[in-house]
Amino acid sequence: MTAVHEIATAVEAGTKRRRRTWLPFGYLSVPMTVLVLLVFVPTIILFLISLGMKVGRGQNVWSLDAYASILTDPLYHKVALTTVFIATCAMIVQLVIGVPLAYVMAFKSGRLEVPLLLGLVLLDQLNPVIRVYAWRMLLGRNGIINGFLQAIGVINNPIDWLLFNEVTVVIVLSTSWITYTVIPLYAAMKAIDTRLFQAAADLGAGWLVMTRRILLPLAAPGIFMAVLLVYIPLFTDFATPTLVGGTSGYMLGQAVNDLILEQGDLARGAALSNLMLLAAGVVAAIAFRLAKINKLEA
Repeated sequence: MTAVHEIATAVEAGTKRRRRTWLPFGYLSVPMTVLVLLVFVPTIILFLISLGMKVGRGQNVWSLDAYASILTDPLYHKVALTTVFIATCAMIVQLVIGVPLAYVMAFKSGRLEVPLLLGLVLLDQLNPVIRVYAWRMLLGRNGIINGFLQAIGVINNPIDWLLFNEVTVVIVLSTSWITYTVIPLYAAMKAIDTRLFQAAADLGAGWLVMTRRILLPLAAPGIFMAVLLVYIPLFTDFATPTLVGGTSGYMLGQAVNDLILEQGDLARGAALSNLMLLAAGVVAAIAFRLAKINKLEA
């Protein structure tokens, strides 16, 4: 009787272990299914279109011509370099602003911490197109800045270079995405034990040493998340460069938009989108590597 009871107990324990093992997969099955249907399936379709799959009527002609055309066209080489330059400058500007702002919010703001956080969130709720047009009203030939400078006699004629150039695109992109840069940095810094700064100060470390040896290494996961949330989408933005960039601020997002919507070239548009997706994966891998800086010896 004892042997039978032990066998039954063992079987029941094994059943419970298997149930605990499969329970997380049961919970994740629904969101993973939705993810596959809404993300991976369209990505596969996009890849097939780039290889020659016809949408609607027509015979499929499988080839890599669309990729070859994009990769060998000097125009897209120039656009890619412009996009990398603008996106990198905008990301650097946001980190230069975001790191001190997140530090102040996390450690120095006191009662203003929550209002500052809510202010950042509310800033992002404004329609992106409205924000871009606000910058056009500010920087345009007949905008507020030119009008003010003419009113006080600093200039006689409006300044044209305030708008429709790469610098303007960097400024507008930086202000548009700053919320998504600051919040991950703020969250990472809130997890830092402030006693580390006190101990470093007691040992004679200055603010530069504490920033380099304590703050940045421990905030690296936040920097990683900021890069994922901001730097990659900067490559695909087409509204901002279209409205404030002009010809000198032409970016890859605009190129995809023009290929698909204006030229009707689905194959090359899909190919360029897939190449940008591949580049995004490379950026994500680099950001993940940099996020592990806190594990390295300072």
